[in-house]
Amino acid sequence: MVTISSSSSSSSSKKLKKSNKKPQLLRVVYPLWKQFGLASLVIYLCLVIYFFRELSSTTTTNNNNNNHDVHNSIQRLITKDEHHHQPQQQQQQSHQKKPSPQQSSTDDDDDDQYQFDRSTAEAYLQQHGPSNIRKTIGAYLEPPINYYVPGTINQGDPAKAKDNTEVGIPPQFITPQPLRTFTPDDLQHYQYPAFQSCHDGLPSKLPVDRGLQFDGKNIPLVTNVGNDPTSPTYPQEEAPYCPVEADPFLPWIHDIFPSHDGSVIEFIAHNRRRCRTGRVHLPDILRLEPQVSLLQHVSVQRLSEKEAVQLAPELWKNSTSGSSTSTEDIRYRLAPMEESDVDGQFTRFICRFYGTQFSSSDQQKQQPQSVLIQEVLSVYPYNYEYVSYRKGKPTMLSPKGKDNQYFWTSVLRFQCPVPKRLQHLVRSGRSVLSDGTPTLHVDVVPIRTPPRFGVDQHYLSEDQIGPRNTWSASNYHKKWNQTSTPQGFDPVLHWGSAQVLPRVEASGRWTNLPICGPPQLSTTMTMKKEYDDSDQKKTTKTSTGNKPHYLSACVWAASSFKTRGRDEKAAPVTDTAKRLVEWLEFHFMVGFDHVYLFDNSRANNNDTTLEPILRPYIEKAQVTRIDWPSIVCNNNIPAHDSTGERSSQYTAENACRTRYAPFTEWMASMDTDEYMIPMGHHTSLKTVLEEASSSRTNILTFRSSRARLLYEKSKEIGGLRQMLDNYTYLEAYNCDSSSSPKPEWAERARKQIYRADYVPYHYVHYSTVTQGLMQTYGESSSSARNTNYNWKRYWNNDVTERVANELTEATMLHTKSTLPEQTSRWKQRCHYQFEKKWRGCSVGFAWPTGLQDENDNHRPEDGMEYNCFRNDKVDSYWLPQLKQRLDEL
Repeated sequence: MVTISSSSSSSSSKKLKKSNKKPQLLRVVYPLWKQFGLASLVIYLCLVIYFFRELSSTTTTNNNNNNHDVHNSIQRLITKDEHHHQPQQQQQQSHQKKPSPQQSSTDDDDDDQYQFDRSTAEAYLQQHGPSNIRKTIGAYLEPPINYYVPGTINQGDPAKAKDNTEVGIPPQFITPQPLRTFTPDDLQHYQYPAFQSCHDGLPSKLPVDRGLQFDGKNIPLVTNVGNDPTSPTYPQEEAPYCPVEADPFLPWIHDIFPSHDGSVIEFIAHNRRRCRTGRVHLPDILRLEPQVSLLQHVSVQRLSEKEAVQLAPELWKNSTSGSSTSTEDIRYRLAPMEESDVDGQFTRFICRFYGTQFSSSDQQKQQPQSVLIQEVLSVYPYNYEYVSYRKGKPTMLSPKGKDNQYFWTSVLRFQCPVPKRLQHLVRSGRSVLSDGTPTLHVDVVPIRTPPRFGVDQHYLSEDQIGPRNTWSASNYHKKWNQTSTPQGFDPVLHWGSAQVLPRVEASGRWTNLPICGPPQLSTTMTMKKEYDDSDQKKTTKTSTGNKPHYLSACVWAASSFKTRGRDEKAAPVTDTAKRLVEWLEFHFMVGFDHVYLFDNSRANNNDTTLEPILRPYIEKAQVTRIDWPSIVCNNNIPAHDSTGERSSQYTAENACRTRYAPFTEWMASMDTDEYMIPMGHHTSLKTVLEEASSSRTNILTFRSSRARLLYEKSKEIGGLRQMLDNYTYLEAYNCDSSSSPKPEWAERARKQIYRADYVPYHYVHYSTVTQGLMQTYGESSSSARNTNYNWKRYWNNDVTERVANELTEATMLHTKSTLPEQTSRWKQRCHYQFEKKWRGCSVGFAWPTGLQDENDNHRPEDGMEYNCFRNDKVDSYWLPQLKQRLDEL
């Protein structure tokens, strides 16, 4: 049996109590010692101790059924050892202060014990089934509240749709912000029963979207979204499938999982405001501003129920408020940093951990009970507002919503620290029963405030960004800043001194979010029936460091999909399954140890996934497949008025890095049409990375230009050209449109291999958050500040992040499929005398010598213009080895 009870008081709290009592004790003892001597003093003290023990025992017996003082209940229930979960940066930035009574803990109480006996739970499961154990994911939707002065909202000129200088002016805020006086009856409640078992793969069962839908002819409705205006009823229409449109303070969660050590629950969510940014979507952009608020921290102070009622008597009260000693009596108020709790200085969510309590074996007929174990405050793995400041950006959002270039605001990642007494259960996965039923859950309650706009509103400290007199005003929009020297966010002005949060029962929130097992070095997302801490040690190490793997890849792929900008009538690309085996074999051949593939197939069709193709590699523990059916929220091209936002891809990559970074030294984010090819004397990417490591490189960039389908590797069908079946993709597309080394413009579609521990947030093409960027002003040396004339604008230097040498280290060949319809009129378009070069030739004609020659730029026999360059090492070295591996399968 695992018995879990409240932690004892923290050492700091004990020291504080002792320091308060010592002077009083000395005032009593010292005169007695002076007058009666040591022996008499010892006898006297023994009598006093005996008297107080008897008095304490009597008092305890008499008051066994009485309510405890509210402050004492908070002391007992709040475990301050959770502060160690804060990221290092946040701990260093925390204001130094002594813990308040509400922040400390006292001795355990039997009433606070949560007991979990795995054998008892399994016995109940076998006898009664899982129906009384399983909880349904739910959401309580809170009505919107107006935080802005009416008539002050300016979203810019819609006619200047693509003009990022015409971004509007932030509204004026109502100060202090209004209290949330809703009652539980004011909330809407929705349930999402798709999730039943951790064995099914949690990400595929979360209420992210409507899922794949079909028309009257049973054809999948896979369309580009984000172009048409939404109706006023759209948010409510979406609520039965996903609650975020109707209550945008709820995070749009795509993945939930414990960290590998069980210390935190990780949440991967997407900023839904980025999905529709066209001129017809200004109402949606305004309504979804709270999605950006969730990226910005707040600071809170714990209160007793009595203190909360005194400060904000108009808030809803439970009929039993203050009459119990449960965690429900803990209340919060928004408070300045210096008044907030240490673990509440950089937070945004209240996390409530619940466990399923099973009766003893002789009482099996009793239904299991859900027990509230502990309430903690969330943390961020990195400070999003600080990231924006360090990148030299004046704001995290604009009223107009043209903010998609701020890549770091795309994915929201936050953590709920696991109570220390639950960490072994979470780490081992033993809280998940044999059929996958979870017995631990967490509710996520957002703390609601309007978003902060611009430099004048950032909530950062001098330790983070330097002395206040160096905070420069933004030139982004002259009317944004209230003063010439920004002073930052004023919590007293915006929150007042009585901004008490409503009770959880009257707050919008996610409920019953399941806690499954942590990511493991197993073959699939399907959990093992039993977890063992030693499982992490059984995998054969392929890394020269302390991690099991040296080089791994994150891939988001589907058996069929539509490329950006393709409308619903366009044919999908369906060659992923065909090319996947070749792609895997090549990359295992050049040094990759493992591939984590997020399978997006079920977002596009209901017939085929990539699982059958991957099964042999899964069985050999070379591939981990994660079923990831969430649909891209906007598949437009970046230049569209409503900029494309591939939400499913972005959250998948972030989930991949967060899940599996503990297991690999280096990671790459790639597509299945991209080949990373060792060059020069290298026959493995591992030696390339080892040499890069010796020169302190943490990020290796590969420039990308599109390869063309070689004429001689294709056939003509009805005036179009199509790849011949007897060639590999690497062979048929070994004709890059740019020669090596590629020009700088080829960095626009770059891909990277990066140190997993150095890059906590990678976004498709960019290492958008790095450890170097997260270094604060206080952490940096004075010499570094003096030599860097613009400290607050961070750039990775040429050593930390650099472009790979394509001739001596490695290069990337982008073999994106050329669809037959893209080769129409190829004889005219590929002729050297064709004037409309912008129309493009999609068929490859390689320069015969590998060098560009303006005097000899076309084939003499038919006038086809040379337009691409072959990689000789691919032809002479890599292709023979690849074909041999494929023949041996």
